[in-house]
Amino acid sequence: MLGCWFSRTREVQKAVKIKKKLKRKYHKFFHRPPPGSSPGTIVAPVDPNPTRLLILSYDAETVDPHETLHHAKGLKKTLDSGRIHWISLIGMQNLDLIQDLLSEFGIHRLTVEDILNQYQRPKVEYFEEYTYITVHVPQADADSDVISILLGENFVITLQDNPNDYLEAIRNRIQKKIGQIRNRDHTYLCYAIIDVVIDLYFPLTEAYAQRIEATETNILTGLKPVAIVDIFNMRSRVNSSHRILWTHNQMISQLIHDPETPFAEESFVYLRDCFDHTMQILEFLENLKENARTLIDLHLSLQGHRSNEIMKFLTIITATFIPMTFISGLYGMNFNTSSPYNMPELHWKYGYPFAIGMMALAALSMLTYFYSRKWIANQSVLPTYDKDDRVV
Repeated sequence: MLGCWFSRTREVQKAVKIKKKLKRKYHKFFHRPPPGSSPGTIVAPVDPNPTRLLILSYDAETVDPHETLHHAKGLKKTLDSGRIHWISLIGMQNLDLIQDLLSEFGIHRLTVEDILNQYQRPKVEYFEEYTYITVHVPQADADSDVISILLGENFVITLQDNPNDYLEAIRNRIQKKIGQIRNRDHTYLCYAIIDVVIDLYFPLTEAYAQRIEATETNILTGLKPVAIVDIFNMRSRVNSSHRILWTHNQMISQLIHDPETPFAEESFVYLRDCFDHTMQILEFLENLKENARTLIDLHLSLQGHRSNEIMKFLTIITATFIPMTFISGLYGMNFNTSSPYNMPELHWKYGYPFAIGMMALAALSMLTYFYSRKWIANQSVLPTYDKDDRVV
């Protein structure tokens, strides 16, 4: 009884935690300009992080990294047109710096509004001076983080609110001249950013698979209690990742096939490889979605089976005691003992052992009958596991 209470308490706590996450998620989604506002109205992000502005200018021979926190006015004029410039803004707290940066590169007001919204689906939009791309970085136990990419003539601007530098590996490749990124154009840098984001879905998908497998084992063995809210939460995460990755798949396909694409034809082979990665992960996530749905059915079926087993056990106990109760009730009736027709064995010296024997014989007969019908045989529908977690 105490274990059930603790299990129920854990389920309630997890449900409250999920509700708070959904509340924050919906709060961000509905954090928009009032109805009737002019297009491109700027609204400050919700709970933004401190702003850092990293600039990495490079060519095949040299690379110049530096960081500024103060201003972005006049930045474009200082950039050498013969080099590639990666401007990375992390944290959306300094709204003036963000607006100055985007204004410096002629970014449209509608794009600025989308960047600051931080609740955009993966997409690509073409403008005269730049291409706007949105990607989602997956998170295991939180909503995905949005990275906005602005691809211009010789520059790439990335903007994100999360302080985690997901693209640090690309920065290291540029600074240490690893691979061919220093010898490629700026569209290859944009591809590398998209590729890193897509590759982050592989470990996330593996974590989902391990979690579903562990949950299935716990359900079948009963070694660890499983809350139904955990399974629903898991299924929701898998569905969300599948939905977001599908939009990435469509976005990459658009970059390959659109006549307006800024990517050179020699870059299509890399984009197609990235597209293939999304297809692999999507197929695996589709299987995980089905497995998660199956886990819910399995959990409910086994809960019903265990309830039926308990009811069957109680029914057998009750049925076994019915004849014993009848015998004890029969000999407990207060009839006139002087009558020769009223229970002469009450005065018999073996009357009590005789009554007990009749009760034992009745119980044994009932149990033998139940066993012959295999109602009390060990016929569990659950598999057994050895110490190495192999099904026996």
